[in-house]
Amino acid sequence: MGPSYDIVNLISSFGFSEIWRAQCVHALNMQQAAIVADLMAGSGECWTYIQRRIGLNGKIVSVDISPVMCSRQRQRIHTLGSPVDIRCENALSMSLHDGSIDFIVSAFGLKTFDLPQLQRLASELFRILRPGGSCSLLEISMPESRLLRIPYHFYISAVIPFIGRLFLKEIECYKMLGVYTEAFGSCTKFAGIFQSAGFNVVVKSHFFGCASSLVLTKISPQESGGSSPLLVAE
Repeated sequence: MGPSYDIVNLISSFGFSEIWRAQCVHALNMQQAAIVADLMAGSGECWTYIQRRIGLNGKIVSVDISPVMCSRQRQRIHTLGSPVDIRCENALSMSLHDGSIDFIVSAFGLKTFDLPQLQRLASELFRILRPGGSCSLLEISMPESRLLRIPYHFYISAVIPFIGRLFLKEIECYKMLGVYTEAFGSCTKFAGIFQSAGFNVVVKSHFFGCASSLVLTKISPQESGGSSPLLVAE
C-alpha cells in the first residue's frame, strides 16, 4: 500500500483523514521546541500539523517499520523545511531512550495489532515518554449505530478496495482494511490496556464513531486514582 497510501486515504475518506489527523495532533498541548514522536508515521502526513505547534526549534522523531514509507518520508523532508529523525524500526521495540519524548502521536496504526501487541505498545509508549508527557492515538472505527455501521462497513470493505485497485492494481491489501477495522472495533475497547500501563486515559469519538482516539497522559503511581476512562465525542 505504500506508494498509494496517502492519496487513497485522502480520496476514500472524503478528506476526513486529514481532519482527523489535525484533531489528533491538536488534542495535545504541544509547546514550542518540544520533542514529538510520530509512530507508525506512514509517509509523514502528520508532520505539518506537528511542526505548526512546535516550531522550527522543535524536533520530530518519525518511526515506521516500512522501508517504502521511510523512503517517502525522506522525500517529504524537503518540503517540510526542518529536519526529522527518521527511524525505520518497529514501534513495539524502539531504540529511543527512556523518558526522551515530550509528546507522541500516531494516526491509523493501531488496528493491525492484536491484544498482546497493544499491551507491548502501551508499555513502550510509557517507557519513552517523559513524566507528565502525553500521547494522542487515532484510528478508524466501527460506529455503534447500526444505521451507520452497515453502510460504513460496506464502504471500507468493498468501495475502498476498489479505489485502491484503481491506483495500485492490487486489491488484496486494501481488502484487509475492513477485516482489521471490524476486528478492532474502536479505541474504547482497548482503553483499559493503556490505563493498566500507567496512563490517564481520555477516549474521543469522531464523526459519529467513524474514528476514535485515545489521549493518554503519563502519570506517577501516586497520581493514579484508578478512575475509568473518560469518553468525549467530537
